[in-house]
Amino acid sequence: MRHPSSTTTAKQTLSVIVKPQTYQLLHQEIGKGKISRFVEELIVRELSRHNNKLEKKQQEFQQKLIAGYKRSAQSKALKKEDEIWDEVVGEGIE
Repeated sequence: MRHPSSTTTAKQTLSVIVKPQTYQLLHQEIGKGKISRFVEELIVRELSRHNNKLEKKQQEFQQKLIAGYKRSAQSKALKKEDEIWDEVVGEGIE
């Protein structure tokens, strides 16, 4: 996986405090000179997943909203109420 932050792009320092055990695991498993890249790739991956979840929730909300509007539009009681309001408002304007 190639990430946008290559050696030619600007870098920003981020200080993260971890437990000594966590750092030791990172050092052993990833390697001392590779920890920053590893952490950045994890962050980017998680941010992407987070954005996808937000988009999915937004799409679900829109679908529920549309379904609700359709139910309202098909409701005979609401249609009757709309007709009554149209008559009342129409009579008040004239």
